[in-house]
Amino acid sequence: MEKHIVLALTIVLCHFALSSATGGTATYYTPPYTPSSCYGYTDMGTMIAAASDVIWDNRAACGRNYRVTCTGPTNGGDLHPCTGASVVVKIVDYCPSGCRGTIDLSQEAFSAIANLDAGKINIDYVQMEKHIVLALTIVLCHFALSSAIDGTATYFTSLITPTSCYGYEDEGTMIAAASDIIWDNRTACGRNYRVTCTGPTNAGVANPCTGASVVVKIVDYCPPGCRGTFDLSQQAFSTIADLNAGKIKIDYVQV
Repeated sequence: MEKHIVLALTIVLCHFALSSATGGTATYYTPPYTPSSCYGYTDMGTMIAAASDVIWDNRAACGRNYRVTCTGPTNGGDLHPCTGASVVVKIVDYCPSGCRGTIDLSQEAFSAIANLDAGKINIDYVQMEKHIVLALTIVLCHFALSSAIDGTATYFTSLITPTSCYGYEDEGTMIAAASDIIWDNRTACGRNYRVTCTGPTNAGVANPCTGASVVVKIVDYCPPGCRGTFDLSQQAFSTIADLNAGKIKIDYVQV
């Protein structure tokens, strides 16, 4: 995907997000996710959420999509819970009176934007109009499917600095180290890749994928002996797969 297309999509998303974002809080719940108030036993994936009375609107919230961004902690337990990512979730259930957050996210959605240990976080959220979500999905899928490459991914728990690309500079958490397959004599530094989990590489976790994709920036080199095409940050890996899998099959495309 060309950089100008990514930029255009980002501008569109930011315009709608910044124009109407609302402050709130988010918690999370764990599987099973069915039956739900909106869809019964129909599986709606893992990028889902339950709505509190603030947005439930007498069931009118069912099926709405919200872009949720972590903005900070709600307690002293974890001072820096946010991963820096945002996630789009679909309302599939009702979080009844006494609900601890504005939105009760699935465990997978919460872990995409924050440390699970935080339990509850401050957020900004904005409803995504269906036609915008559909248009973005079509464009992204077109480019992803046209040039996606198969590979594997592992993850690291803490980045060793200085990095091969940026020394001691902090490049956030949505980052990765490149194996020889894509390192390309340091020219991979700064490249962004959209990575999607496609399945397991072992029998340990039969269904590791969350159904999400993540965009990561190459900041380091994974030397010979690297176990995957990409060595993702723990935060990036947990966005697309169960950490217990350790190593997964992926599709990846430069964006």
